[in-house]
Amino acid sequence: MRAGEIASKLKEALGPKILKIEAPTERRVFLTVKEEDLEDAMKAVMGLAREARFMTISAVDEGLDVELLYHVDVKGTVVTVRIKVPKEEMEVLDISHIAPAAEFIEREIRDLFGVEFVGLKPEKLYTPEGYEEKPLRKPMEGRLPPQARPMAEVLMESACSVSVSRAVMRKREDLGLSPMPPMAMAKPEVMEEIRKMAIETGFTERVGYDVEKKRLRYR
Repeated sequence: MRAGEIASKLKEALGPKILKIEAPTERRVFLTVKEEDLEDAMKAVMGLAREARFMTISAVDEGLDVELLYHVDVKGTVVTVRIKVPKEEMEVLDISHIAPAAEFIEREIRDLFGVEFVGLKPEKLYTPEGYEEKPLRKPMEGRLPPQARPMAEVLMESACSVSVSRAVMRKREDLGLSPMPPMAMAKPEVMEEIRKMAIETGFTERVGYDVEKKRLRYR
């Protein structure tokens, strides 16, 4: 089964649940979905052909999230389902009821990265009982260095960051001006546009800024 045919069938089966689907070659398909749509995505992929064969799961620690890549061979074409698990939660559904062979790699990822697979048996696979360290999990850090983090939050909240000394404020008052210089960019309607641009360009995702909570996901 070729990549184009697989992509068409997945689009039909999953519709708006697909965040992104790519077929870079005739034998590779990458399907990105939200974590809560993993079960539906895996059922759709495994249901593409009777010969569909679960291969493995790859885990990549990206600092703020752990990306999980579920690889399935469908009659010679490898389909990879991608999801991201935020480190604030670190939970995802166990898919061994869909692909029984997934149990062992899920236990390995849980032991080494700390991702909890809901419904998976509790027994450890690699690390000994009582050992709670997650040797392959990185610290929860984004791209911004510590000194830049407060500034980034201020910029996203007000679109400006101006340091004005008391002497300058007094001088402005002596000249009949307002103590603080005007900041047109801080208007609510402009800020809404700026936040929209930050989301659409991927800036908020790259630096790890939570738009709803109005702060970085790390300190």
